Amino acid sequence: MALSCRVVVVALLSVAAVCVLHSGEKPAGAAESHHAQPAITGNPAFDPGAAVRTADPGRLLLSCGRPGEALRAEIYASAKDFDEGRQSFYLRRWDQDGTELLYPLHGHFLDGGASGIFMVHDGKGTRQQDSVHIDQTVNMGLFFLMTAGGGIRGVLSIYAENDSLLSREKDLEEMPCRSEEVARRLSSGDDHVQSVPNSGATPPSYWYGESDMKLLSCTAMAPAGEYEVDVLGSTIWPAHLAFLVVRVPGEKPVGYNAHLVEGPGRLLIHAHSYPHRTRTRTMDTMEETQSVIGGLLLRKTVSGYSGWAGLVASTADPYNISFARDSTLAEYASLGHAVIPPLPVTCSLAPAAPRSKP
Repeated sequence: MALSCRVVVVALLSVAAVCVLHSGEKPAGAAESHHAQPAITGNPAFDPGAAVRTADPGRLLLSCGRPGEALRAEIYASAKDFDEGRQSFYLRRWDQDGTELLYPLHGHFLDGGASGIFMVHDGKGTRQQDSVHIDQTVNMGLFFLMTAGGGIRGVLSIYAENDSLLSREKDLEEMPCRSEEVARRLSSGDDHVQSVPNSGATPPSYWYGESDMKLLSCTAMAPAGEYEVDVLGSTIWPAHLAFLVVRVPGEKPVGYNAHLVEGPGRLLIHAHSYPHRTRTRTMDTMEETQSVIGGLLLRKTVSGYSGWAGLVASTADPYNISFARDSTLAEYASLGHAVIPPLPVTCSLAPAAPRSKP
């Protein structure tokens, strides 16, 4: 789903890209507060004649929430066999005010279901009598699962179209989770997974010449070593939005395209990209061998940001992977591998570039 975007001057970053409906709008000035405005205000590809799309959640795989609190989240498998060729989980979510929403969810369980990285980049579902209809709104978010202290924790943030960022989604949602017993079965060994691998093509990449401005420098620690992520922006190609340069312990840097969506005191960096593995020429290439999703969920701190990071790769895009409706959790976890496992991350603001003398 394509988004039109504009560059705005914000209080938390020097420059960030915020997705809006009209790309011709003037950039906001430094004194203009946009925090009361929705971060996402429309779908330029909206089709009033499109057929009604319905959601078909099946087995409950994971439930998250604290006893007595309205805020809850659940992950369901699809009730359809191979779900029209798309890997569709469903995220069912209740806000603090008890509002229930359903989102198509794409991504991967990892470590046999002990962790996972998922993205929301789709419409939202609302109940219409006996069915759930998915609309054509633009909603962006990330859902990380990780095992810590003997249990599973979930971290979730979603920016919904036309939501006022002052009244909703002021913070990341962190909650304990539990796997449902039916999801703990071992793999049946049957052919329950279908996928269409990526092409393997190497088209041109423009990131060397265009990602010329560092916004954030982030680090995440793990037993394997230190993961480093630089968040880059562009002064001459605003539609490029952002670029992540990821340094995994013992490997060369790899780049990924990303969106930035900012709210009061928090930042979502949402990646869905092929890898860009070279930065030695003015015109480089990306490799359509793996699809990587994930990103960073961040809160503002005194010195920068802190939060969570995670990236997962697969030889097939999540939109080209599907499962039988009675697949096991081990099968759901069979195709993805972590580029960065879900980890705590800290980010510092990059120094402002010196202004040239007139």
